[in-house]
Amino acid sequence: MKLIFSLIGFFGASISTQAQQISTREISSNIRFNKQIEEFNNGTEKIRYADIKGIPYYYPEFINAKIGDTKTSAPIRYNSFLDTIELINNEDVYQLPKEESNPSFTLETTKEKLVYVKTEDLYSGYFFELNEGKFRILKKIITKYQAATPPPNPMIAGNPAIFMPQKPIYFIKGENIFLKINNSKELAEKFPEKKISEFISKNKIKLSREADLIQLGNFLNQ
Repeated sequence: MKLIFSLIGFFGASISTQAQQISTREISSNIRFNKQIEEFNNGTEKIRYADIKGIPYYYPEFINAKIGDTKTSAPIRYNSFLDTIELINNEDVYQLPKEESNPSFTLETTKEKLVYVKTEDLYSGYFFELNEGKFRILKKIITKYQAATPPPNPMIAGNPAIFMPQKPIYFIKGENIFLKINNSKELAEKFPEKKISEFISKNKIKLSREADLIQLGNFLNQ
């Protein structure tokens, strides 16, 4: 978190005097710059985002976000392809290192809250937190890359490379649980004391609907 506040301080924002200040050189050693962020290595070659149909971002533009529980804010953009957060200063884009100590980022226009959660599996990284409490509902946004396909013959066009947003995946995160939300039967088995099946049926909860999942999270925290 100290690195985050130091970077914000480097941008000229007003921050806590307790935040550790580091030099531009130290920042440069920890943060990746614009040229690197605008391309990626797919294993055989470097590919520029500009050559791919679609975008790798949750929102294409930078949006002001509140940093943690402070009054400090900064323009950020979430890269759902690389699962990284980017900040911009003038025309320079910085990519934050993925660390468990990173603060949350709450988008000021949408109130969506990005949190870093280490899960020890392929989903480890940034999630949108839908509710707080002992049991949190987390939403994972993933964008995949599909390589270009050449034309099968001169009469048929090939397909360009494309970024493909996937359906959101939802999880329940507690102190000793990280559960992908699949169906009500599985939830009932994991929380036998909560009478989840009855709650879902009575309230007509759909596990694919975000507002309903927030209701479920509030119910689990009762």
